[in-house]
Amino acid sequence: MIKIGIQKMETLVKNTGIQKREIEYSAFYIAGSIDLIEYKKNNHKHLISSNASELYYHISKDQYLLILNYGLMVFAGFSELEIKQYLDKMKSYCSNTTSELLSDELTIILSNDPRQFEMTFDFLTIGRFDLEINKAIMLNLAQSVGLNYYDILSQQILREIKNSTLILGKSGKIKLKHKEALRLSGQSLTAKNGIAENLYILDSPDITWEDEYIDKIHKTLSRHFELRGRYQSIENTFKIIEDNLNLYIAYNHHRESSRLEWIIIILIVIEVLDTLISKLI
Repeated sequence: MIKIGIQKMETLVKNTGIQKREIEYSAFYIAGSIDLIEYKKNNHKHLISSNASELYYHISKDQYLLILNYGLMVFAGFSELEIKQYLDKMKSYCSNTTSELLSDELTIILSNDPRQFEMTFDFLTIGRFDLEINKAIMLNLAQSVGLNYYDILSQQILREIKNSTLILGKSGKIKLKHKEALRLSGQSLTAKNGIAENLYILDSPDITWEDEYIDKIHKTLSRHFELRGRYQSIENTFKIIEDNLNLYIAYNHHRESSRLEWIIIILIVIEVLDTLISKLI
């Protein structure tokens, strides 16, 4: 379920005089790609910054929207109804729309005490907030959902290979056809390229380089979402997939080569026989 957007509850913490408010973040993987150029052309209002890979909007005081070209949207401070309206609107700008939305959520508590910085299981409390900090939070949430997508994709490919591997183990025969092995190999390579192009798991994003506080938030959220561990698990899955597919492709290549060799041998024999018969006649 999507949490109900922003809860603008500004409460007084007992005996401290510190005011706090909450912002709910939700990220969704909705498609293989989003046409940012076309979307930007039709939606100029509230746009803060943009480049080839992202559009960043400040809709109202505590409402922000980040759209990433590799199929992700991150909302901050939106109600469930508002999010649904945006997702429906975005469909016309998407390619390879997913049949089932992948999502993740995060609650940020904003405090007017600049010393506040605390990560718990449910939320992150921070004492400083601006557009760059907000963007760093949204990017980390996007990374988490992106990893969910690539994890599911890697498991799907592995399941397709598993049946052929079981047959190989029982009968010693390879049933996976060459074309099918190449198709799965192509899917695996496309996914790995997508991770390399779109996710910054091993390197901090540019936004963290010149601000120690933003870097602290980035590292804290990266640990919270276990980005590195999940990334390594996905990498290991793709390594297993590659090892299996290399075997099948090599075997099918050898079988095809053997078939061509026999065809050549047969043609040579026919040619020799034809020559002998011609001489005898």
